[in-house]
Amino acid sequence: MIIAMTFFKSLFTAAAILGSITGPVSSFAPTSHGVARSATSLKMAAESEVSFGELDGSSLQIGVLRTRWNDEHVTNLVNGIKSGLKECNVKEDNIFIKEVPGAYELPFAAKLLALSGTVDAIICCGVLIKGETLHFEYISEAVTKGIMDVNLGTMTPVVYGVLNCLNEDQVKKRSSNENGGHNHGEDWAKTAVEMSIMRREARGGKAKNLKELGAMGFGSKDADGKKDEEKKERIFF
Repeated sequence: MIIAMTFFKSLFTAAAILGSITGPVSSFAPTSHGVARSATSLKMAAESEVSFGELDGSSLQIGVLRTRWNDEHVTNLVNGIKSGLKECNVKEDNIFIKEVPGAYELPFAAKLLALSGTVDAIICCGVLIKGETLHFEYISEAVTKGIMDVNLGTMTPVVYGVLNCLNEDQVKKRSSNENGGHNHGEDWAKTAVEMSIMRREARGGKAKNLKELGAMGFGSKDADGKKDEEKKERIFF
């Protein structure tokens, strides 16, 4: 018994000494060690950790639902989406963009578009920034669940292109390729193409005629980002 007690006492002493050297194990502890690890994680999250092979989206039709809330950042993300789709050979005329007020409206608009059967995939694009109230948490959770429900309920790939950030600096790092950042819109575009191809291979289906998209108010944009005059007159849904 005495030997056992001596052993455990030595073990606890060693653990205490080790803890004083390396810092607490918990990443939630308010120490400089924990803060440094957290900062590293935030920096890594801004970079793309997903690799894509060659993707041919030349026959695909992609719908992009974007918010007007946080317009500047969302516009940057949409530009990244268009760049990524172009890299995958998706034709500009086959990229259909529609605005909604905020992120909370994205799942509903996505379900309407998915049920129409007119696109191969949908990208929901928005930006949520943490404020002083719980509004951020409620909206983030609702939008996340809503987009997943549209995925599974309609069997249409709906890409989660919503940034949920603690501050505007984090948003800038994830919506632009400047100053060491990475525009995540490029990755969302390639994800949409990859999942579209997977769905087509599984179902052998094709998207409906482009005229049906036009009747719902979806229009591609020219190189300057302006809608064609003909498409301005179309009514959404």
